[in-house]
Parts: sequence; structure tokens; C-alpha cells
Amino acid sequence: MTYTSYVFVLFIVATICIYYIVPQKCQWNVLLFFSIIFYMCSGPVFLIYLLLFSFLTWYGALKLEGLGNGRKGRRLCLAVLLFLNIGILFVLKWNGMELALFNRMFGTKLAWRLILPLGISFFTFQNASYVIDVYRGEMSAEKNFLYYLLYASYFPYIVSGPINRYEKMKEQFLGSHSFQKELFYQGILRILWGYVKKMVIADRAAIFVNEIFDNYYMYRGLFIVIAVVLFSLQLYMDFSGCMDIVMGVSKLFGIDMTENFCAPYGATNVAEFWRRWHISLTSWFRDYLYIPLGGNRKGKLRKYCNIMLVFLFCGMWHGAGITFLIWGFLNGLYQIVGDMTIRSRKWLCAKLGLDEYSHGAVIRKRLITTALIELAWLFFRADGYREAFIMLRRIFSGWNPWILSDGTLYKAGLDIWDFLILIAGTAIIGWVSRVGNKIDLHRKFISQSWLYQAVIILGMLVVWYLFGVYGPECNPADFIYFGF
Repeated sequence: MTYTSYVFVLFIVATICIYYIVPQKCQWNVLLFFSIIFYMCSGPVFLIYLLLFSFLTWYGALKLEGLGNGRKGRRLCLAVLLFLNIGILFVLKWNGMELALFNRMFGTKLAWRLILPLGISFFTFQNASYVIDVYRGEMSAEKNFLYYLLYASYFPYIVSGPINRYEKMKEQFLGSHSFQKELFYQGILRILWGYVKKMVIADRAAIFVNEIFDNYYMYRGLFIVIAVVLFSLQLYMDFSGCMDIVMGVSKLFGIDMTENFCAPYGATNVAEFWRRWHISLTSWFRDYLYIPLGGNRKGKLRKYCNIMLVFLFCGMWHGAGITFLIWGFLNGLYQIVGDMTIRSRKWLCAKLGLDEYSHGAVIRKRLITTALIELAWLFFRADGYREAFIMLRRIFSGWNPWILSDGTLYKAGLDIWDFLILIAGTAIIGWVSRVGNKIDLHRKFISQSWLYQAVIILGMLVVWYLFGVYGPECNPADFIYFGF
């Protein structure tokens, strides 16, 4: 069951109807029941995995709390719980490369491929944050397994996040929620906004991106540059659109979650970009890996090592392959070099009489940051590191700016109208995001009359219907981060 299917829409309608019919003290039972049904649709075997690891995490946290501070075996208990979650996650994700290494070492020809359970990367990190918080004494272990199971399996976020903390979610899951028309309209609007991002922008950009990356040996120069730029657009619209759907669905139940994006391509350096992109994952790495490693408290060299370790780990979290490690390495390297050169860059600006805070300087910083991020995305999207380096070389081996004017550009899957829709849609979404940083657009929306709200929602439906990408060439059911 995917977020863009009619089955999912009917599933949400059924859940909402029952959720607001039953007594408020039983609403969490409805969410748990439908979360189990939702996850079971991905496969009964995967449901067993979810139930087993949720129970082991819950039971282990109780034992961990029972050991108390200073008791022997406490760290061992934490290590076992973390391995059950994060350790097994990486074993499953990297089993292909592990098997290849085994075959090379022992001359065998073993071949198998384990299928990852749906949403494993997200619910294992939530499990890990829970046991670490219990270990630190920042919260008490949950006594009721069903409460914890709801946190682990809550269907809006289990597939692709955001990664939430138990303390925040428990209060909302167990709270009483009455139907509120304003919140309902707000949720519907955000769901539609997510569908527009996904099916109008991301899926349209994917057509060109897939053509170039799948046939990279046929293209060079500006074709590859545009494909990389469109992939970054596709990834942002796809993932942030998915988060809008998740947030909107959750809002229908009166539940709020951690925001995952804050205009990341408005960042003026790579470190700022990562404070705005996939915020829940970035904060997880900060709180549970970077700071425990020492953060920036133990000198520059230790700080740089910690940054690199975090981003290499982040690359491994995203997938098994050298390309993900290169992607993580580049993002870590950008931040290290940026920190090392900050004084020399300020000195150079002062010598040249440049105001580094002027509007022009901000634009320059944003362009440089975006270019660096785009380079890293090339490795993220490529099928392998050899393909990535070949594409990088082919960018400079045959520069062809004339494709913008002779019509050649429009032979790779998208015509001129598709590009105009991408440009106009991106500009509108960017403007809304920028305004949203200054004004609470959701509060503004619910303060309007019902007629105004209905017109806005109807307008979104029309845009989605008229400009969405459908058909066999593009499968709108595939959100990119469903694969992680």
C-alpha cells in the first residue's frame, strides 16, 4: 500500500471514521490496529520482524532501567540492544557486499539477497534513540508494550520518517483528540501540497533523470549537468512531498510531528544545508553520535574526525555501495574544508573590500553551496562509482550549450512544456517555502472563511489532476526514500 494509491486514500478515510467514532480513550487502539494492518500489507514476514524487534527493544529497555546507574552489565545491555537494531540494520543492508567479500576470500560462489523490511532504517533508529534515552536517564522505560508498539509502528511515519522521539509522541498518541474542522482542512491542504510536489514536479523530473543516468554513455556536457540538477530537484520534491503527506495525514488525527525540511537550498554553506535537510536524521546523528564522540569539545582535529565519521555513517545508512560512502565523504569534506578556511576567506573579503553579508554575497554563497551539493548528489544517484566518474568526466569532455536552442534537449523525455512546468512549479513552491519561513501559512489558512479554504483546496486538486504525471513511463507510487 503506497501513499499515492487509491487504496491508501480509502484506508485513511476508514481510519479517520473509526478514530473519531470510538471513545477518545480508545483512539490509540484504532491507530495501533490500522498501523499493524498497514505494515502487514508489505508482507506477513516483515510484520513478524517488526513485532519481534519492537518487543526485544521494549523488554530490553525495561531491563536496562532495572539495572540502575553504576550496575555491571549496563553498558553490555545497551550494546546488545543497539546491535539488535542498528547492527542488524547494517548487516541486512550490506549483506550483498559482505557476501561478495566472503566469496573472494574463500573462492566460493554463494549467492543470495536478503529483502529489507519496509521502513527498517527509520524504525530501527527510533528504537535506538529510545533505549539510549532510557540508558541516559532522560526518560523512564515504557511499561505497556502496546504503547511502545504504536510508537514503533505508527503507519504515517514508519515507511520514510521523520524519526521521532518517544517522549514527544507518547503524549499525543494517548491524548484525547476531538474532530476539529480547521485542523482537518489544514491536513487535507498539506496532503495535496505533497501530492503536487511529488506527482507534478518530482515524477516529471524523474523522466529526464532516468533517461540520462540509465544511458549516461550516450550523453555528455550540459545533458548530464541538467540531469544532476533535476535529480536534486526530484529528490527534494519527492522526499519533502512525502513528508507533507505524512504530516498532513497525521494532522487529520490531531498529531504533530517533527518537521523534516526548512528551505535547504537557501543555505549559504554545507553545514547549514544539513541543518535544513532531513532535520530529524541530522539531529539524530548529532545527539546520538556526534556529541557522544566528543563533538567540537576536544580540539579541531577531533572535531573534523567526528564530522567525517558521522557523514560516512550517514552514507552507510542510506545504502550499501561505494557511491554512498563517497557521497558521505564529500559532505563531510565540504564542512571540514569550510571550517578550516573560514578565517582566510574573511581575510580575503576584507582585502578585496567585499561585504560578505551583502545580498550579492549571499547569492554567491548559495550558488557555491548548491554546486557542491549537486556534485555529491551525482554519486548518490549513480548506479556505481565507475559510472559516476565517467559521467563527471563526460561533463567536461564535450560541452554542448546549443542543445538549449536547437531542440535537442527535448528528445530526452521532456518537451518544452514539461520544462516550463518544472520551472514555474519550482518557483512557486520556492516562493511559498520562503514566505512560510516568515509567516505561519497554516494558521493564516485556517483563519480564512470556509469558502476561501474550499477554493484553495479545489485549486490544488485541479493542479494535481491537470499537471500530474501518470502512465506507464512513470510510476508515481515509488517514493525515493521508501528504498531506505
